[in-house]
Amino acid sequence: MFSLTAKGVYGLTAVFELGASYNQGPVQIKEIAKKHDIPQHYLEQLLVTLKKTGLVESFRGTQGGYALASSPEKIRMTDVLSALEGPLSVVPDNKKSGVLSFYWDRLEKEIGQILDMSLEQLIQEKQSMDNVFIYHI
Repeated sequence: MFSLTAKGVYGLTAVFELGASYNQGPVQIKEIAKKHDIPQHYLEQLLVTLKKTGLVESFRGTQGGYALASSPEKIRMTDVLSALEGPLSVVPDNKKSGVLSFYWDRLEKEIGQILDMSLEQLIQEKQSMDNVFIYHI
């Protein structure tokens, strides 16, 4: 089954937080770690990896932290996950041949389309979900 590791889940969570705070200054690791119950040291390692790939940047000092290196509409989920998890595939290449090869290709294509969502789209989707009122009678 297609599954992300903690690297992908935590890293995407951190990037989401940085995107939600875009243009508001750097966000400190300890804030993200505490808010989402992520080990701070592990989160730091993930953000260093994302910095090396050019997705985030770091700032030193008491007001330092991490911020996105470009606007949320330019960052794709697939970029973040590929940086942390490596090449993403549902089925190993050596298992894709055979009678169901068309299905594996379709499955990877559709997952790829979802992962091609921009960070801005993800933030907007989350905000619209948070703004839905649920009434119970």
